[in-house]
Amino acid sequence: MTQRGQICFFIPVFLLFLLFILLPSPRTLIDSFHHHEAGRSEFAGGLYYRFALEDPKLHRALANNFGYLLWTLLFEVCVGLWLAVKLERDNRLNRFLRVAFFSPAVLSMVVIGLVFGFLLKDGIGLFPGLLTENRALLTISVISGWAYCGFYMVIFLAGLASIPGEILEAATLDGASGWQTFWRIKLPLMREVVWVALLICFTGAFKAFDLFWVLLPNQEHTAILSTLLVQEVIRFDNRGYGSTIAVILTILVCAIALLIQTGRLAMGRRRDSLP
Repeated sequence: MTQRGQICFFIPVFLLFLLFILLPSPRTLIDSFHHHEAGRSEFAGGLYYRFALEDPKLHRALANNFGYLLWTLLFEVCVGLWLAVKLERDNRLNRFLRVAFFSPAVLSMVVIGLVFGFLLKDGIGLFPGLLTENRALLTISVISGWAYCGFYMVIFLAGLASIPGEILEAATLDGASGWQTFWRIKLPLMREVVWVALLICFTGAFKAFDLFWVLLPNQEHTAILSTLLVQEVIRFDNRGYGSTIAVILTILVCAIALLIQTGRLAMGRRRDSLP
């Protein structure tokens, strides 16, 4: 491909990134320091940030985000890894099961939320009572795990396929059990794939929105940062505080991504320094 052709592919992507990421971001940061009312904007300094430090709704939403993160780490990443190991062998049945487990990942989360919302609806649903205050977060996490475990399965299957067959044959000849082969050979050789999966899971847990909004749009006990942000901006017309939550959410996602990348590089250096 010529350089002109590469530029033609790059320009539309850059324009979309400019329109939806680069331009709104500074505006959101500016709005977080202003109070907006009746079409007027007044500088409020760090008022909204100080309020965020004391806001119990934000604290609860943040706790729900971390709780959702832990559950999705189990139901999505761990289950996806388990499925990849079980379906690693290439045969007709496993190919069918791979497609079956991956299929929910291509569905819209809004559609999934509407379907499960009907199934879980009190009075008419097949499984009522699972969206109560003490069960809702776990229920939503299970639904999310059902939808995305196949996505992580495909990621781990790609990692397993990249392992040289000679190494696995040598381990078998040495008498290594299936668990020993997985824990001591496959998993270490898949470390880069595991880091990618963790990065997607951790950042995705803080960008989640669809399922929470569709299943429980008016329930504060299951609010997360993204739904709290939308409530503040749309329902309460509080653009300043909503922008503040958006800035906090962005900082959290960037910090998590940086921590994961730092951990990956640190472990890589430690591995390289071993004799």
